[in-house]
Formats: sequence, structure tokens, C-alpha cells
Amino acid sequence: MTTEKKHPALTEQISANKLYVRNSLSGKKELFQPRNFPKVTMYACGVTTYDHCHIGHALQALTFQMIKKYLEYLGYQVTYVRNYTDVDDKIIKRAAELGLKPLELASQMIEASQLDFEKLGIHPADHEPKVSEMIPEIISMIEKLIARGHAYATPEGHVYYSLKTKPDYGKLSHRNPDDMRHETRDVETGGKKQPLDFALWKHEEMPDSSWDSPWGKGRPGWHIECSAMIKAILGDRIDIHGGGRDLIFPHHENEIAQSECFCPSPWVKYWLHSGLLTIDQQKMSKSLGNHISIQEFLHKRPAEVLKFCLLQHHYRQDVNFSENVFNRGEKLLIYYYQIKKDLYQIKKNHQISHHQAQPAEFTPENLENVFCRAMNDDFNTVVLLSDLHRLFKQTQKLLKNIHNQNSPDNRTIKAVLNFLEFLDKISDVTGILREDPHQFITEAKARFLVSQGIKEDWLHNKIEQRQMARLNQDWQKADFIRDELDAHGIEIQDTSSSSEWTVRLD
Repeated sequence: MTTEKKHPALTEQISANKLYVRNSLSGKKELFQPRNFPKVTMYACGVTTYDHCHIGHALQALTFQMIKKYLEYLGYQVTYVRNYTDVDDKIIKRAAELGLKPLELASQMIEASQLDFEKLGIHPADHEPKVSEMIPEIISMIEKLIARGHAYATPEGHVYYSLKTKPDYGKLSHRNPDDMRHETRDVETGGKKQPLDFALWKHEEMPDSSWDSPWGKGRPGWHIECSAMIKAILGDRIDIHGGGRDLIFPHHENEIAQSECFCPSPWVKYWLHSGLLTIDQQKMSKSLGNHISIQEFLHKRPAEVLKFCLLQHHYRQDVNFSENVFNRGEKLLIYYYQIKKDLYQIKKNHQISHHQAQPAEFTPENLENVFCRAMNDDFNTVVLLSDLHRLFKQTQKLLKNIHNQNSPDNRTIKAVLNFLEFLDKISDVTGILREDPHQFITEAKARFLVSQGIKEDWLHNKIEQRQMARLNQDWQKADFIRDELDAHGIEIQDTSSSSEWTVRLD
């Protein structure tokens, strides 16, 4: 039976929204066609739990959550796995510095990351395996690699993957193994036969971080954990494997090598890699003083600012954040939420027939086309936000027409209400414009006044003085106060009966 006969409605829906993704393996955009339509299997590398999560971890998690949400928006059934690395050299070192057991530290950091992610609106994945819980599966996989001649154990109790058994090694990073050797130390430790052979099992006898195995006490190497988790939870082959671009080599390259010993190539159909994060054009680092934890960010700004600033970049692009970027992002969100607040008021005051005619660009079909046209091009949120900004500008003009008319045109009202429904519909995918508009605007304005050193009483007094000047038709004074406030980044919005202030878009 063909896929079309099994899922005719879903097939028609997805066919009308052909999604193209850039596959790191081929270096090209490819039509997305999962192996087992309409199901999609997806894995993304998670955090190594030796410290609190920073905003770089958030960007990767937000990116792949967005990808999952859009696939579900199209009608796919997605099973998403995001792991926790709770066994690692960094965890052992950090735990020793703090006087904790490694798994104790890892457990604390997992709990902290879950709380941070929840505050950012990052939902738990369908499965969130930990390395420490997958030791039997990892050992079983290593045993099979040895039995098939792809790995070897040393007298010291280490196990290495033998790179010479994988002729196409380097196909993901598009690098020649001979070139990679020049970047590898010539010293061969622990019985390693070739410089690029990598550890599957490390001999070590450390309480809380070593397990019994056929090769003695030890713990898994880094790369084997993801392969074992994928095989145990999602099966031998998957549709999407994601992570940051910095993981392409050696981590993902090594994952391919060991995993394709168990299944026909390609093991992963689509490799999706997100860009890297810099702060003021510098790599984020504690030593440089520009390290921003999620907790630190959320202490200063709402989660939506981070999400919105992320969406302003294509997920494959490197992201450069700065205070100016965050300030600009928050101002734009204030502007959008003010329009959305007005839209909710229109919805409350007007009941319009579902079949009411409306301007062509604001029909539900055309609005959805705007969304899908951008997202179907490898999740191009840059184009999406550009289109959204244009639609917000047009909506603002329509709202002014409604407010300036005693009997506003029903077509116009229907158009802006369609836009509101559209925003609510796509907010689950994008993660933005989901908050209560009044609360967001109020809190954002308060933060702005504090950042500018402006007292709220002073501002209200200026607005009252201007209102009085307008009542007295003292336009010179009214304009002077307006310009004075404008110099502080404050824009006055006048109506026939009152004046309100907002943060000016620069």
C-alpha cells in the first residue's frame, strides 16, 4: 500500500508545503522526506552537565525545538531525543574542585538546566536519556564493534574504534583523514594503534564514575554515548541528527563511523547544524568576562528577548549578541505587543462573520503562505521576521483607520482579526508573542526607565504638562515637551482624548 493511500489528507497537506533543509552531509538543500512517513525521528546533542547552562546551550535547544514544532505544524509525528552527558572528564574535574561526587554534581546541574529551560519555554524532549543510565547499551554496542572487527581492546583496559575500517571517514566534515592526522598528537597513549582511533571505553577506577565491563572498570568515551542512545530509543537509522556546528568534527564524524557498522549508510538522513555564539564579536568565555548564563540573562530580560534575537538569525548562521542587539530586540517586541494588545481589544469589541470579506493579503490562506514560504526554506526565520514586521506595519495602519472611523469597515476589522489569529497560531512554533501583552509592555517599559535613569513620576508629570499645553492650544510648549521626551528615547502617542508613551524604535 502506498503512503498516499494510507495518509491521503496528510500527504496532500505536506505536499503543498514542501520543506527543504540544508543537509550538512551533502552540503546542499534537499527535499525533506522522512523514511517512515509521517513519522520523524530526531536526535539533538544535549548539554554536558558540569556547570550551569549558558545562553549558547539555550540557543541550540531553542533551535531544535523550533524545528520539531514546525514539523508538527506541517502534520508530521515527531519523536525527539535530547541527551544529557552526565559522565565526562569535565564533570569529574569540576566535581573534585567542589568536593562532590561526579554524578552528584551532574544531577544538580541537570535539575538546574531543566529549571532554566522551563523559564525559557524550552519543553522537555520526548526522551532525555543520561549516559549513566545507558551503560549496558553502551557496553553491548562496544562488544559488537569488537566482534565485527571495528574496535580493539588494549591490555590496559581501553577500547578504541579502528578508523582504518571506515574508508569514507570524513564525509560529514568534508575533510581527508590524512589531513586530520597533522592536527593530532603523534603520541599514542593507552595502546592506541593509530592517532585518529578514538576511545569507546576508558579504563578508570573512580567511585561514582566507573562501571564493570568485559575490559575491567571504566567509563564510556564521549562519542559512543549518542550512538548507543539513538540505537536504543530510535532504532538503527534516524531522519534528523542535530547539534552545534562545532560538533561536526570529531563528535558527529565519529558517531557516523561507529554507527554505520550496524546499519547501511547513511545512518542519518539529514544532518542539521546550528551556528555558534559570540558576544560582541568574541567567543563567549568566563576568562573574557562575557560569559552569560541563562540565569544571568533572565535576571535582566524576559525570555522572549533571547528567543526573538535568536530568530533574527538563520539557525545555521553564527549569532553575535550584544547589549545593542538585546535592546533593539526588546523595543521591537514592545512595538509588536502594543499592536497585539490593540488587536485583542478589537476582538473584544467586534463580532465579525467568519465569511466576511477581507483584503487579499490578510486572508488566512495568504497569511499562512507567508509563514510556510519562509519556514519551508530551511526554517528561514530571517525572512519570516522581515515579513512579520511588514505585516505589523500594515496592521498598524489598518488599526488607525478603525480608530478614526465612527463606523469602521467590517472588511478592515476582519483583516486585523485574521492577523491576530495568525499570530496566535504560529506563536507555538516560533516561541515569541505568547505572553500577555499588557504585562509584557508594563514590565518592559519599567526596565527601560530604569536603564535610562528616568523616574516614573517625572515622566508622568511631563505628559500631564503636555496634555495641559495641548488643551490650551499651546502647541509650541507641547512640541517642546514631545521633543524633550524623544531625546530620552520616549515616543508620545496621542489620541483624541489622551496621550500614552512608549519606547521609541530607533
